[in-house]
Amino acid sequence: MDHRQLCSAAAAALAAVPANHRPEVLVGFDGFIDAIIDVVATRASTTSYTAMTTIGEYGQRVLQAAGKSANFELVVKQSKIGGNGPIMANALCSYDYAVTAIGVLGAGAIDPVFAPLAKRAKQVITLGPAGSTDALEFSDGKLMLGKVLPMEQVTYEHLLKTVGRDQLAAILKRSPGVATVNWTMTLGMTEIWNRLADEILPGLRPDRPLWFVDLADPAKRTADDQRKGLAALTKLQKHVDVVLGMNEMELRQVLAALGKTWQAGDSEWEQARKGCEIVRDALGISWAMCHLVKSAAVAWTKTGASGSAASDGFFDPKPKITTGAGDHFNAGFLAALLAGIEPAHAIQIGGATSGHYVRTAESPSRAQVSAFLKQHAESGRATAR
Repeated sequence: MDHRQLCSAAAAALAAVPANHRPEVLVGFDGFIDAIIDVVATRASTTSYTAMTTIGEYGQRVLQAAGKSANFELVVKQSKIGGNGPIMANALCSYDYAVTAIGVLGAGAIDPVFAPLAKRAKQVITLGPAGSTDALEFSDGKLMLGKVLPMEQVTYEHLLKTVGRDQLAAILKRSPGVATVNWTMTLGMTEIWNRLADEILPGLRPDRPLWFVDLADPAKRTADDQRKGLAALTKLQKHVDVVLGMNEMELRQVLAALGKTWQAGDSEWEQARKGCEIVRDALGISWAMCHLVKSAAVAWTKTGASGSAASDGFFDPKPKITTGAGDHFNAGFLAALLAGIEPAHAIQIGGATSGHYVRTAESPSRAQVSAFLKQHAESGRATAR
């Protein structure tokens, strides 16, 4: 099936989801206020400047300053909801899902930056003051400079103290979908996973909810920490269907932590598909997904049957925004799985959710994602597998 056919089938599958399909999803536990920033290359006047276009250009300027000094002007283009959890939660709200967001979203009360999320979500619970991130955006990627001290509050004990064990159990019981994201900055996440698997999840639901995980660039965590976190996912799998979402760098890091290697292949998506199969089998989890810059791949095991799929994506060389693109892919992918849509179409829906977002800087509705897919079905793209 080529990309045009995949887009058409995914659009039809999403359009067929009943309007009253509003599953509950718990998303946690981070929270940041993002400043979207240009790094100035040259300034012509108080109102006119040229931004550095690539990370390489910025990197060369940094290297040239070694042993000397340098001044970099930063222009804040936008302040917005940040953190993997709030961005993903907001995107799921646009799908009209019933979202409970728990995270560091304000000291005492919800910070005004998160007010739009609080208005749209079913429930929002803050664990403390939010962190902040300076997102330096370039045409070939972004540099996220995080101030993460508030994330120290995100521990299992603080979660129970703030939310309450009974309320947390009730939220988990009513939610067929859960997303626990930003493992890298949430130093207490591994314990949260282990304690939930031991103390709350056993026997909580008659079915197996989907449990989405985003490690969020684990390179700065030690190899031992990475292995312990991955082992906790295997433990969670006893009670839930773990969905591990990764980008290419994260997939490479997970493979390395597991003592595996990146697989050669004819295309980037074929390499990622093989990598997802290795991660799925090594961890014994239900789903391993990888979204790359220009494509995506997924491997799964359902009711004893294994499979995998990969395809081209919706790359835009001149995006309006890139911060949050991965979180939107994750939201669209999880939303599709919760709607019972088949995996090959789910990665298309994830890609289209992200594709719409980077072009408009707005989280799309189901109808907008379906329209985006139809548009690409009509234009035709590269062959998918």
